[in-house]
Amino acid sequence: MAGNGIGGIAMVSACDTGRGNCRQWWQFWTLLSLNSALQLSLWQSPLMAAEPDQQSASRPPQVQTLYEPGRLGGHGATLHRVTITGTARNAAGEPLKDADIYVSSRGWITPGDFEQLRGHTRSDANGHYELKDVQLFVVNNRDSLSKPDEGDFIVFGTKENYGLTWHPTRNYRPAARPEEINDRDRNSHAARNAFYQNEPIVIDLQFDAPAKLKGVITDKQGHPLANAKVQLGHVDRPLNTSPHRTGSCEYLKQKNPYSNQNDSFINFSVVPLSVRETYTDAQGRYEFTQLRRDTSYSANIDPGPEFDPWQFTLVTASQSRNSRNTVAAGYAGEVNHQFTAPRDVTVRVVQSDSGRPLSNVLVTAHPIGAVRRSGIQARTDSHGNAQLRLIPDEYKLVAEPNPDQPFLYLSQQYFVPKRKASEKNDTPNVTMKLNPAAIVKLKAINAKTGAPIPGVRFNYETYDSGEQTPVSTQTVYVDYPFTNDAGEIQAFMEPGRRRFVVAEPFSLSQAAGSRSERIKLTAGQVTEVTIKLTPAEFLPTHLVASEMQPRKNSLYAPEIQKKWHIQSELLRLTPLRVTTQKVSLRRESSFDTRNLLEELRALDPYQLPDIKALLNKYHPGETDWYKQVLTAHGTLKHEARYFSSKTHPSRFFNLSGQPLPNITSMTDGWTTLQHSSSSNHATINLIHKGRVFHSVESPSDLCEWTSLRHRFPASINSKQPEADIRGEGQKIFYNVKKEETASRRVLDQETGFIFETYYQSYPKQYEQAKLYFAPVKLANGLILPGMQIHWKTYRGELQILEAVVIEKAEILSPVPVDAFSIALPAGTEIVDSRQLPDNISYIAGNHMSKRVLRGPVSDFANYLRQHPYYSHEMQTDPQLGRYAPKLEPALWLTTESPTAAPDLNGKVALIHFWGTKNPGSLDQLAEMNSAYNKYAEQPVVLIGLHDSYTSTSQLQAIAEQKELKYTLAIDQRPEEAGWFGKTMQHFRVRNLPQTAVIDQQGNLTFTGDLPEALQKADQLLKDRK
Repeated sequence: MAGNGIGGIAMVSACDTGRGNCRQWWQFWTLLSLNSALQLSLWQSPLMAAEPDQQSASRPPQVQTLYEPGRLGGHGATLHRVTITGTARNAAGEPLKDADIYVSSRGWITPGDFEQLRGHTRSDANGHYELKDVQLFVVNNRDSLSKPDEGDFIVFGTKENYGLTWHPTRNYRPAARPEEINDRDRNSHAARNAFYQNEPIVIDLQFDAPAKLKGVITDKQGHPLANAKVQLGHVDRPLNTSPHRTGSCEYLKQKNPYSNQNDSFINFSVVPLSVRETYTDAQGRYEFTQLRRDTSYSANIDPGPEFDPWQFTLVTASQSRNSRNTVAAGYAGEVNHQFTAPRDVTVRVVQSDSGRPLSNVLVTAHPIGAVRRSGIQARTDSHGNAQLRLIPDEYKLVAEPNPDQPFLYLSQQYFVPKRKASEKNDTPNVTMKLNPAAIVKLKAINAKTGAPIPGVRFNYETYDSGEQTPVSTQTVYVDYPFTNDAGEIQAFMEPGRRRFVVAEPFSLSQAAGSRSERIKLTAGQVTEVTIKLTPAEFLPTHLVASEMQPRKNSLYAPEIQKKWHIQSELLRLTPLRVTTQKVSLRRESSFDTRNLLEELRALDPYQLPDIKALLNKYHPGETDWYKQVLTAHGTLKHEARYFSSKTHPSRFFNLSGQPLPNITSMTDGWTTLQHSSSSNHATINLIHKGRVFHSVESPSDLCEWTSLRHRFPASINSKQPEADIRGEGQKIFYNVKKEETASRRVLDQETGFIFETYYQSYPKQYEQAKLYFAPVKLANGLILPGMQIHWKTYRGELQILEAVVIEKAEILSPVPVDAFSIALPAGTEIVDSRQLPDNISYIAGNHMSKRVLRGPVSDFANYLRQHPYYSHEMQTDPQLGRYAPKLEPALWLTTESPTAAPDLNGKVALIHFWGTKNPGSLDQLAEMNSAYNKYAEQPVVLIGLHDSYTSTSQLQAIAEQKELKYTLAIDQRPEEAGWFGKTMQHFRVRNLPQTAVIDQQGNLTFTGDLPEALQKADQLLKDRK
C-alpha cells in the first residue's frame, strides 16, 4: 500500500486530498475494505458482553456506555468498536513478520483508572496486521456543536533489532463525515483528518534501526550501584505532590501532520516495560536496545530511596537544543552518572541536665534543601543512639520524646560534611540535649460543692499572646485531653507563664472561673492548678440541664425520647473508635432501589445481613469496599480511610512499615485538617459559614440518636402529626402519609433503637432511606448498629448509596495520644487557607499559603503549633492608628426597645466591652453614666457592648436598674472558641471590662482601661478644636 512519505511512515488517510474529494475517497475505501471492522481487545470481562445479534459471543458491543452524560466532568464517555488494519515494513519497504502492534486510546478527559492500552496483535508473513474489534474511547461532549464527540488513539509497534515506532496520534469521531468542512474554521484541519464512523482505519508502521543506550551508575567513591532503576519516557516522580508517574516522549524529526502539533507519545506508560525501563546489574551497568532515534525522553535514574534521583531529558540524536538538564546521546550513546552516597550518622539523645541517654526518642532529619525519602528517621536505642543515613547537606534535626517522657520536643541545625578520601569508615556524631518539661496538674472542680468535674478540656494562653492553644499531655502530639473522673489532667509543657482556659464543654467555657490567672511553670517542677467553676446561669436551659424534658406534641412517646437522648449523650461523651468496611455508589441510573428496599425490609433487623451479596445482586459491577476508622470524643472527630491496595497501592509508610491512610481528616469543630496520599496535599480550613471545608465522618454518622438538646422551631399551637402507629413483636412502626409526602420509622420497643427511617416526596420525586441492622450494646450501654445502609434518589435515579459494616467498636480508655493525629510523609505540600476571607472565590486558591515538608511529620496539628508561619492572631490583631474593626453586634438597643446603630461619622466613639456576670464591669457602669452626662453636648458616642451570652430582657433589666442612658448592644456569637463575641474577637478583647476609643476618622486610637479611655476621648476633642 502506498505511503504518504511523511517521516518514513506509510499512511492512508480517509480524506487527505482536500474537501472536494472527501466523499469519493470515502466510497472508494469503503468498497476496498468491506471486511474491515474495528476491535477493542480490552482484557476486561465486563466489556466483552456481546450483543444478541452478534455471531460471536466474545465480540464487544458496537457501542458501550462507560459514563452517562454529565458523569465525567460534566460530559459522557463511550467505547466504540472498530477494526484497525495496516502493514509493518522496514526502512527499505520490506514487510516485517511478527512485529508486535499495539493501539492505545484516550480522550481529552480520561478517567484515571481507564485502561488505555486497547489491543495487541502481531503482523503476518506479509507484514499485515489486524486489530479486530478494539474499543476506542470517545468523550461525548456536553455541547456537541462546539466540540464533537471524539477520542484520540495511537498505533505503535516493537520488533526485535528495531527501534520502537509509532504513527502520529489520530482522531476518531463516531459520526458521519460532514459533507462540507469550512476552511475558515480553526478546527477544520482536525475535522478533515479525523476518522469517522464506518470509515476504514488503515495505519501502516515503518520500523527503523534502533537507538541504543548504555551506561554505568556508581557513587562518587567509584562503587557500582546495583539495582538502580533507569526509566525513559514514563518516569517516577517520587518527590512530587502527584503520585502518578509522568514524563514525555517526542519524535523530533517531524510534527504530527494531522493536528499541526508535536509528534508526542502522550501516554508512554502503555509501551512494554522492557522497552522503557531497566535496572543496573551488580557492576552498575544498564542498557536499552529498542529506542527510537531522533526522539527526546524524560529520564530518571534512581539508585534507591536513600539517594537523590537524577532526572533529565535524554535525546537520541547527536545534537539537541541547549539545556542544562538535557543529554544528547546519539544513536549509540553512553550516559554514566555518579551519585553522592549517604553517610552513616549517629544522633545521640541525652537529658540536658544529667547527660543520661534517652531511649525510644524519634529522631528525624529534615533537609534544608531537597526532599528526601529514606534514612532520615530512626528511634534511639537503650544507649540513646539513633542511626541515620544522610546525604551530605544541611538538616534540621528534630527529637520527639516518647509521650511518657517528661521532656520537650527539640529541633536544631546540623550539617553533614562530605566524606574525605582518607575517611572511609568514619561516622559523624551529633548530640541532642532534651530539656525537662514543666509538669502541670490541672484540676477542675465545682466552686460550690468542691466535687471534681470530669470531661473538661483546656486551652492555654502564653504571657505575650491571647491566642489560645489546646493543652496536650506532651509536646509531640496535640491530643486534646479531657479531665478524668477525678477531674484531673497531667501535662508536660513548655516552661513560662500560662493562663488556662476551659475549652469544652461549652456550658463550662462560659462559667465563672473558666479562665485562670497567668501562672509561672518551671522546668522539671510540678505545678498544680485548680480551676473552680461556677456554671453560668444565663445560658439556655437545653445547653446546661443534665435532665431534659421531652418535646410536647411529638409523635414519639416521652420514654422513647428520653432513651434517644441518653444514647445521644453517651455517643457524644464516650471516647470511641469504630472500624468499618464501607462502600459508596453514586449516580447509578439503573439501580433498583425499590426492590432493594423490599428485600431489606423482609430481613430480620436483629441479624447482620450479607450486604455485599445483596448489593452485588443489584449492582453486578465491581464495588470498591474500603476500610474506615472513625474516632470521636466530644467535638473532636478523626477519620482514616484505607482504600483497596489493588486499586490504590500504598505510597507512604510509617517507621514501623505500616501504610499511611489514603485520606486522613480531623476536626476540633473550628478547624479541619486533612491529608490525601493520592495528591500528597495537606490542607487547613476554618469551618465558617460560606467556606468550603472537608466533612469528617464520625461514629455519630452510623446511627440515629436524637438529642433533646437540639431544639427545632415549632409553633406553640402545633399539633401532633397524624400517624398509623402499630406494634409488631419487638418493633413499633410509625407511618405518616400526607398529600405530598410519606414517611416511615421502625424502632425497637425496649431500647428505642431505630431500624429504619424513610422519607418520600411525591412532587419532587425524591426518596431518602436509612436502614440499620444488628444492634450491639457496648460496655457503657451505648448501642451501635452492626450494619447501616442509606441512599437518596431523585426522579428515580440513584444519587448516592452508602453501606457500612462495623467490624469493631471500642471505648478508648485511656485515649491514645495519637488518636487525633495526622502523620505527614516527606514531600507533603501544606495548603493553608485560613487567611482567606469568607465566601472566597475558587479563583483565589492561588493566594493560599503553601509550603513543602522536607521530612516526615508525626502530627500535622503539632507541626502547625511548632511552625506558626501563619498566625490567625497576627493577621487579625487591630492596629492603633489604623481603621478600627467593624462594630457588628447582634442587636442595638436602649432600656426601652431595640434601636438603630448610632452614627459615628465625624465623632469620637468610646466602646465599653462588658458583661452583666462580670463584677468589674458592673462597677464601671456608674462611671459610664457620668461620662454620658459629661459628653451629652459633645460629638462623642458612648456604646456599651455586652458579650454575646445574654438576652435582650436580661440586659434591659440591668440597664433600667442602673439607669443607663447611652446606647447598648449585644455582640454576635464568636467565630472561634474562647471569645466573648464576634466584635470582641475582632478587637482581641480577652478580659472584661475593657474599653476602646475610635477617633473622628474611624481609626482605633486606644484600647485599655476606662479611666485612660476617657482621657483619650478628652484629648481627641481638644485636638479637634
